[in-house]
Amino acid sequence: MGFGSVLKNGFTRRRFMKGALLGAGALASGSAWEIAQAMATGKKAGDVRGYGVEPGRVQIGANENPLGASPRAVAAIAENLHKINRYDFSVDLPVRLNKLHGVPGVEDFELSFSDMRSFMRFRELNRVMVTPGSGPILQALAVMAASNGGECIEAVPGYGSVARGFQTFQMMGKDVSTVRVPTTADFVHDLDAMKAAITPRTSLIVVTNPNNPTGTIVPYEDLVSLVDAAPEQAIVLIDEAYIHFVRDPDYRDAAKLALERDNVVVARTFSKIYGLAGMRIGYAIGSQRMMDMLMAHMGFFGGGLSTLGMHAALAALDDHEFVARTKEVVSDGKDYLSAEFDRLGLAYTPSHGNYMIVDVKRDSRRMGAALMERGVMVRSGSGYRTREINLLSNHLRVTTGKPDELEVFVNELEDVLGGSGQG
Repeated sequence: MGFGSVLKNGFTRRRFMKGALLGAGALASGSAWEIAQAMATGKKAGDVRGYGVEPGRVQIGANENPLGASPRAVAAIAENLHKINRYDFSVDLPVRLNKLHGVPGVEDFELSFSDMRSFMRFRELNRVMVTPGSGPILQALAVMAASNGGECIEAVPGYGSVARGFQTFQMMGKDVSTVRVPTTADFVHDLDAMKAAITPRTSLIVVTNPNNPTGTIVPYEDLVSLVDAAPEQAIVLIDEAYIHFVRDPDYRDAAKLALERDNVVVARTFSKIYGLAGMRIGYAIGSQRMMDMLMAHMGFFGGGLSTLGMHAALAALDDHEFVARTKEVVSDGKDYLSAEFDRLGLAYTPSHGNYMIVDVKRDSRRMGAALMERGVMVRSGSGYRTREINLLSNHLRVTTGKPDELEVFVNELEDVLGGSGQG
């Protein structure tokens, strides 16, 4: 196959120019084929190196931070490595998070190990439960809501973790059930349909906001309306794992709602914006009633978080520069992907998370497998389905990685699609 054949084989002039500099590296081999192929195809997975990933792999399928971890958190881990032979009874992180979220009464509060009454006072004031990742919060709430039988309402496509927990109890013979409510046509939580699904058996309602995998959000006022419609015994979980990436400057998170209502819990994580997925650090915000219930299931304020995790989280909260850089990279990445999807003629959903979904017009599982063979890891939309509802069968979920990682993804996606949408 000659030079001209390579260029006709599904490649655009735009990509030819992008690969020109790479092609120069093949000159030393004297192979016309290698020169032509390098100039036409652009960057491959082997040309980039992501943070925390082995060479030759573009990992943009797990919604991780493309910039690595907060440098301040890494430094804090290094500084405290010599302490891991000791138990850590510190509650500095729960106190700090209470203050961060404006919990009344903790502004000037200080714990004293010489005065155990201060711990009892903190228990009365505390509205935060720190956990090893936000997953244990979701699991604990599922156990709490399903223990006496009941029903879970969760959107589809959606994260689905709590609904799967209920299904596990159902397989164990428990008197529980799940109701998966389809999103709207533009993949937003259909809160009216979720309210219509409420019955006297409803014990847990889940809203992931921004939604994973679609990246859509629901307004604060609509969340309040859903909470108002919930039965007294039902817990409303609002999972805000991706709240830091919301682009709307006027958007209100649900932390205040959780502090005001006895049946609302907000879940947060340090895995995304702070880049600490491997450290497993999360927390819940809620009323004293909800904190007491979680404490009964999960232990004292720290919830089993490790010494290194505690120090890493405290340091990350002060790493404002890293947070700003992460937001910028994610925002720029979504703009880049939007432009490339437009060029390729692919429909996509504007996202408030650090990821996007795109309709690739064919089975997403096969597309995901084809990209994986080329060293690019993305997520198939078919993973967010039920037996009856599979709205993302032709969609991929793509994490917004570094610019070179996204460039490789687009190059390989275009190849797998067969050069459709050439410009």
